[in-house]
Amino acid sequence: MIKKAQVSIFIILGIVILAAAAVVFYINSAGQKEEIAPGVFISTKEIPTQLDPVNSFITQCLDDVAVRGLKLIGEHGGYIDISSPELTKQNFKTSDDPTESDAVAFAPQSDLKIPYWWYLESGNNCQGTCRFASKRPPLRDEDNSIEKQLNRYIEKNLPECINNFESLKEQGFEINQLSAIKADTKVAESDVVVVLDYNLQAKKEDITSTMDQFFVRVPVDLQKIYNLATEITNLQQKYRFLERQTMNLISSFSSVDKNKLPPVTDMRFEFGSTTSWRKSDVKNNIIQVLTSYIPLFQVDGTKNFNRDFYSSELKQRLYDSMIVPVADQKYNDLGVTFNYLDFWPLYFNINCNGEICQPESASSNLLAFIGLQRYDFVYDISFPALVEVFDEDALNGQGYKFNFFLEANVRNNKELKSEFVPLQAANVPITSFLCDLSNRNSADVTIKAVDAVESKPLSDVSVTLGVAGENCYIGNTDENGTLVAKFPTGTAGAVVSLLKPDYISKSQLFDASPDRKLSVEAKLDPIKDKKIAVKKKLLEKTSRGWEFTNQISDLKPDEEAFVTLTRLSPLTEEDFDTVASIQGSNEEQIRLAPGKYEVNINMFLRENIRIPEKRIKKRTGLFSEEEFTTPGFEFNENNPYPSGGLRMNVTITEDDLKKDTVTFFAISPALENVPEQQRSIDDLNQAAKIEEYSRVFASLLKPVFQ
Repeated sequence: MIKKAQVSIFIILGIVILAAAAVVFYINSAGQKEEIAPGVFISTKEIPTQLDPVNSFITQCLDDVAVRGLKLIGEHGGYIDISSPELTKQNFKTSDDPTESDAVAFAPQSDLKIPYWWYLESGNNCQGTCRFASKRPPLRDEDNSIEKQLNRYIEKNLPECINNFESLKEQGFEINQLSAIKADTKVAESDVVVVLDYNLQAKKEDITSTMDQFFVRVPVDLQKIYNLATEITNLQQKYRFLERQTMNLISSFSSVDKNKLPPVTDMRFEFGSTTSWRKSDVKNNIIQVLTSYIPLFQVDGTKNFNRDFYSSELKQRLYDSMIVPVADQKYNDLGVTFNYLDFWPLYFNINCNGEICQPESASSNLLAFIGLQRYDFVYDISFPALVEVFDEDALNGQGYKFNFFLEANVRNNKELKSEFVPLQAANVPITSFLCDLSNRNSADVTIKAVDAVESKPLSDVSVTLGVAGENCYIGNTDENGTLVAKFPTGTAGAVVSLLKPDYISKSQLFDASPDRKLSVEAKLDPIKDKKIAVKKKLLEKTSRGWEFTNQISDLKPDEEAFVTLTRLSPLTEEDFDTVASIQGSNEEQIRLAPGKYEVNINMFLRENIRIPEKRIKKRTGLFSEEEFTTPGFEFNENNPYPSGGLRMNVTITEDDLKKDTVTFFAISPALENVPEQQRSIDDLNQAAKIEEYSRVFASLLKPVFQ
């Protein structure tokens, strides 16, 4: 029995050894498998060294075609080419009107069309149920996914690169293709892996071998880029941050002023208004505002995010409202930019009487001497906003960009919801509780208005009372700057405002009482006409780079400076902006009041300045470098050179306004003084550093009053 058991053990061991040998034989004959990405296996079959050039050639072609395909996917918002349904497996509606399309042409007559990831699919005039949609492609699995699009692109374009192996045949190789090309793309955790199934027989001299698989890793974290783009899209879909900021901008740049946007709501006590707007001008002004401010959007946690701080609470709130918060995951190695370009047509409508936009007028039967001008304008706006997610380090330092569009849709001064009914313009009420004389039962209230600079009484100052968006005229101050009047009671949260032409209006909270006399004194800052001039302090290009010289120079005859001063007013005073345009060494008029201002100067030189194109070398590997051509550029009268500017805060005192002239100093990168062959496209970066220069050299850039 013992001997039989021993024999059985030896038999079992023999079977195990034979099985193991069979497995080893199979592995050696079939080639080992290696997992290069989750769920992605490739054969590691060894090939003779003499045939390495074949493997290298096909791998290089695969890499070149895969990179081209990935760049196209980035340029076109996740699609190889939206005009090719055979590649994308997706149909797109396109037209010259981007707000009536599924995608936006990047430039007029351009073949580069980028899809919306969130947009109004219904027509702009939709009512009732308005449909929203997304052309965001899936990353994987589905037929129109990014992975499968790249597969089809590689299978279609790789044969052109291989070119029937002509270059290898010239080296003495014989290549027999035993199967068709089949690509399999996997967007992995930190890169993109492409496996190529392509069965070949390669021969050189007496060496013959078969090859069936090739693969490349493309160093671009497409999954992270795609996830960030998706998160931004979801935030727009959920919170409509583009629409909300559009209305914030309209509110900030609107006033009863023909040089500003028509206000959403306002009321003036006058029999007739001299203020009106042309509808076409309003549209153009909206385009200018969007062009200037949409690029200020930032995404929190990204590489190019930088939060600035302002002394004005209102300005800080406006600035912070342009920060898009991402949830949970931070993307500090990726950057994001937003853009709206003025050649992308927008949908625009406003409740004007044809081309002319005017207030509604009414007069009171109770107070025949009071006229009312009511400004209630309703904006309908749709426009495309380009979002670019970029990774500067991807593709071994070449960088990678991923573009897509979001559409903003404002109707009735609010973000458009799925259910929409257009508003009708409201009628002006003739009387109200606030304006009814019978409700003015407070004790006497004494209002006194004084010039803040000269301390003299101000006559003919209009006094109004406002509650919950409604305003009512109370009366005017007399020659002593005084008004004694009764007010309605029970108006908690009411605001009394004092208004006079050529003065900064002032407001304060007010609550009248039937048994308590009140006295209110307000000092109004005068607005004075002053002369303004702009001179420039030069940046000169030296062997060490661009350097600030503190050299003062006049503007050239064909150079123009646009000056904007925004008063950082307290909440109790009206906002005040003043602008001027100065040509060359001329002086112009500007209106100023005492206070702290944000100064913004932009200069443009209408002179022929040419930047030639240049050939440069850039290292692309440890032992390799490539030559690139930097583009040339030309400035002229129609395309002026941005010759400098200024960004700083300035306090203008009462003593300053006793002087006749104020001179501002702007920083100017003097590219026109640089010999043409020494100019480069990188020199244009100096224009983007004006704010930084303004901060560093602030003490040398203070305005002079004389």
